[in-house]
Amino acid sequence: MAGKNEPSLENHQERVPMRMTSMRLELLSRHRIRDPGLGLNEPSGLTLNADGSALYTVSDDTKAIFRLDLKGRVSVSDSFFIALDDLEGIALRGNDSELLVVQERSNSVVVMDLSSRRERYRRPLSAMTNYDTIAHHFPDPPDNNGLEGITVNTRNNHVVVVKERQPGLLIELDSTLTTILSTRVLQASQGFIHPELKAEKLDFSGLSYDSSSDTLWIVSDKGRCLFQYDWAGDTVLQRLDLTISTGDKPKQIRKPEGVAIDPGRKRIYVVSDRDADLYVFKLHDDC
Repeated sequence: MAGKNEPSLENHQERVPMRMTSMRLELLSRHRIRDPGLGLNEPSGLTLNADGSALYTVSDDTKAIFRLDLKGRVSVSDSFFIALDDLEGIALRGNDSELLVVQERSNSVVVMDLSSRRERYRRPLSAMTNYDTIAHHFPDPPDNNGLEGITVNTRNNHVVVVKERQPGLLIELDSTLTTILSTRVLQASQGFIHPELKAEKLDFSGLSYDSSSDTLWIVSDKGRCLFQYDWAGDTVLQRLDLTISTGDKPKQIRKPEGVAIDPGRKRIYVVSDRDADLYVFKLHDDC
């Protein structure tokens, strides 16, 4: 995902044939994380720390950042309030020294120092170099289809954010958050399709960078699924439904809005905005 496409920010290159892979998800555990006393009611973003021992999430109705263990238990001492609302996505970087959060209303990326729990700076997309190439996708005043997720490409330290819909849009930013390097409109021609949804209804609510394959895992709220997307080939490798067994027949997770992957352990963590549950999946390679 290096910025080799900088000269053409809206990419309409010849499509590479889809390299479909075959994987499946096994649900390992499900944990209730809702805590009205702390304000953790609608988890909407998720990120995993560097050693894979803890998760961070935000709740879009509360001005706070929450740290969870892998069983969804909130660490009160490591969670904290901040002077920001309408938070939708979260990512760690810099050896876990910085938290990046996205605010949908302002379409901004906010950088927090984790040790001091203070805001370092914030960058609205509109203030970044090359914003004019994507400004037509962001109405003024903003609608409710702005930035929803954020992740960090650990190979080059670029930051990637995702716009929810109309259209779904991946935006690659440099590490200083001052320049838009490249963008991708997410559409059916790349494989962003769902058997039960029309293309215009499909949304994108979170993403996580997979360092083992140099791909992105993108979660869809309305699709209740994950897409594994290959940036280099500009193609979806696979779509995996987010299902859970309830004793009768499998059910799909309601309003999945945050995803975090642990490539080394082949674990995928997903949070549900509707039910405030954390789901832990194992990713299996099917040969």
